[in-house]
Amino acid sequence: MKSKFYVVVKGESPGIYIKWDGGAKQNVEGYKGAVYKSFVTLELAEFWWKQMSPDQQNPKYHFDQKEVSSKIQPTEVEEEQGPYYTYLIIDPRTQMPFYVGQTHDMEHRKISHLRDSYKHRAYKKWITDIRKDGLEPEFQVVDIQPTKADSLRSETEWVKKLAYQGICVLNGWREHKEWVKLLLTNNQF
Repeated sequence: MKSKFYVVVKGESPGIYIKWDGGAKQNVEGYKGAVYKSFVTLELAEFWWKQMSPDQQNPKYHFDQKEVSSKIQPTEVEEEQGPYYTYLIIDPRTQMPFYVGQTHDMEHRKISHLRDSYKHRAYKKWITDIRKDGLEPEFQVVDIQPTKADSLRSETEWVKKLAYQGICVLNGWREHKEWVKLLLTNNQF
């Protein structure tokens, strides 16, 4: 089961929680003007806290941080040995990346991306539009990591790096979507 982090900016007891029931919910129910949001990672939760509470110091953590860090250690699968590649898919019409991925087999991954399956995904629609113009998307390897866990972290860092530059990538993971939304919103001010 994946962890969720609940940030309460305005409530009975502001801070970051790891439980809704028996935690954040009791601090916002009935509180007029409550401001709160959930995130998939502690890093995202802390980032949003800082955005929403610039005058306050660090948030109060309503949980044991050591307990949480022990639960988010990489799994055996994530420690698979590589090399693993972090790559961008780039629109040749604009030279702008629109997707960040990671893989241990770049050629197989390219073939998979270029298949027509999963057309409902935003980045697949983008690829279809590029191909309708008689072009092919470009694949650019931007990092090589020794394990899958390292590569997954690299992928997230590249999503963040591009969002800081104002580039909206179309990745589907909730964590990636949250980073893009938070960073693009933050960079507009």
